[in-house]
Amino acid sequence: MASEPVVAVVGPGAVGSVVAAALASRGVSVYLVGRERAGCRAGRLRVQGLGEAVVTRCGWGPGARGLRPGVVVYATKAYDLAAAVEESLRAGWRPGLVVSLQNGLGGLELLEEVFGAERAAAGVVLFGAYRSGGSVVLAAPGRILLGCRRPPCSPLLGWLADAVGRGGPVAAEYVGFVEPWRWMKLAVNAAINPVTVLAWAPNRVVVEDPWARGLAEALASEAGRAAEAAGVPLPGDPVGEALRVAEATGANCSSMLQDAAAGRPTEIAYINGAVAAAARRMGGRAPVNEAVEAAVRLVLPWVKGRGLPCAPSSG
Repeated sequence: MASEPVVAVVGPGAVGSVVAAALASRGVSVYLVGRERAGCRAGRLRVQGLGEAVVTRCGWGPGARGLRPGVVVYATKAYDLAAAVEESLRAGWRPGLVVSLQNGLGGLELLEEVFGAERAAAGVVLFGAYRSGGSVVLAAPGRILLGCRRPPCSPLLGWLADAVGRGGPVAAEYVGFVEPWRWMKLAVNAAINPVTVLAWAPNRVVVEDPWARGLAEALASEAGRAAEAAGVPLPGDPVGEALRVAEATGANCSSMLQDAAAGRPTEIAYINGAVAAAARRMGGRAPVNEAVEAAVRLVLPWVKGRGLPCAPSSG
């Protein structure tokens, strides 16, 4: 590649900060874009467990309008993605590659609709990170799996995987057809996240409490059947993977539990709601996921402001 593209990471939360720091530490020119209307300023971004790197922070103002990123990585919450895409279009961005890092389904589909399937890709985040005060902590090193729904993917996606790196605390891997991995993470999130909200407990509740475990297994099984109906071959057993992740991250709070405690919107519609919607499109049903989505929506007003029972997590 004649010259390396500039990368804009939209969403300065835990995941976006980790990705921006990983890229900047390897010499990539990175802009970390947030909601504020401030201009751009260069500064040091420190991620505990990853190190320190220099990135340029921008808001959706004159600074962002002056950027011409070749690659845009959207690391917002799923419910904030549409607004972030609108802001980037308003800023005049015309990137060659756009990447969704959102949980659940809907993010990649939105990017395909707006930018075209040939420029749209997804990253499946398999590391744990959280904000603690004003800093970001990489709690569980891991990797990002990068791919698209309709290979061949943009050549820029292979460049991005190499730019993040294949070693170190956060690695990236180009997988081509991303759907098996995206659906597997959907099944894991569908099993763990809402159950931790309903139990108001850390992820270990899924493996330690028989009622929570039974519910999580049913949720993951339905997600697996929806993937099969959609013609997506999963890379393993969704029930076994959900239990493995719950045990490995046992002390953590799921991202949905954190959002519920803070009174923020949750990604329930993009996770359990997406499983139910996918099943309906295939002429079937996912009644456990439907019921759990309704149950979580019912309890949200009652748990707002309640203290977290565990350490934060990005899952």
